Amino acid sequence: MASTGIIPTRSFGKSKEQVGCIGFGAMGLAAFYGEPADQLTVDELLTQCLSRGVTMIDTADMYSPWETGKLGYNEEQIGRFLKKYPDQRKKMFLATKFVNYFTPDGGMKQRGDREYAFSACNDSLKRLGVEQIDLYYAHRSVPGTDVTITVGAMKELQEQGKIRYIGVSEYNLDQLERANKVAHIDAVQIEISPWTPEVLTNGILDWCEKNGTAVVAYSPLGRGFLTGQYKSPEDFSKDDFRASHPRFTGENFAKNLELVRDIEKIAKRKGCQSGEIALAWCLSKSQLIIPIPGTKKLKYLNENINAANIHLKVEDVKEIDSIINSFKVSGERYANPQSLAF
Repeated sequence: MASTGIIPTRSFGKSKEQVGCIGFGAMGLAAFYGEPADQLTVDELLTQCLSRGVTMIDTADMYSPWETGKLGYNEEQIGRFLKKYPDQRKKMFLATKFVNYFTPDGGMKQRGDREYAFSACNDSLKRLGVEQIDLYYAHRSVPGTDVTITVGAMKELQEQGKIRYIGVSEYNLDQLERANKVAHIDAVQIEISPWTPEVLTNGILDWCEKNGTAVVAYSPLGRGFLTGQYKSPEDFSKDDFRASHPRFTGENFAKNLELVRDIEKIAKRKGCQSGEIALAWCLSKSQLIIPIPGTKKLKYLNENINAANIHLKVEDVKEIDSIINSFKVSGERYANPQSLAF
């Protein structure tokens, strides 16, 4: 299914802002999925995104090669693109995040206090080369720091004009309620895909519907697994964190392929790829949901974008739901607490 058209838009939460119904997760351009992309590739992918209406470009300060111990690699990639093509800024709904940082011993810690929120935001603005961030997230809640402190600092940044919208990632219902009393939570970023559908039934989506909060779905393709591209654990290089991810290793890999095969049957019937079905299913669950798949390859970017134009009938969605509900995914979402950051 080839296409070069502009995709439909969706309202960003309860705001009047319109964004492309599919966004772009830029993490893999810089970190965790093998070698970082070169700048030429970054420029090509971002240009294609914006030309087709994929306006939400999602990054974070910690999307950097771990071994560098330095924040901001992906933000700098995007910053170089915007410096070279300044007119593209007005097309882009730019989202980034803070909280996580690298430690000198090669580990990672988190801060959500006011002082750190201000310094992290200023650093992101400089790396991106912009005067304002469209959507600024607290990447995770920080143990020992109440979410109201973190969101209170973000509200100040909003009042100062440094950020436009406030987002949080992986907050639970109690945290969302308390944070939303400090400032309206404009977006919740959380994992949603056919192998991670819990948000649809655990109250998070309902809360967002009630409060007019956008739901930004990260890893909507199951970190690439649901595309069917990967046939065995050996397909991942040693510097790809999926090589040690519970759902991609050993017997779990073989078991989870059963879900992919079932989705592929529907895709074949529809004349598209299994990843496109996964994205179309995600889009069908709520007008508030904006999936943000990522890739380093133009071919797969276009496949992802084309999912916006795939129409799933009611019976198609019911069939996919039936497959998901009858399938038990093998392996945990994350290998260890540090990987909770991405």
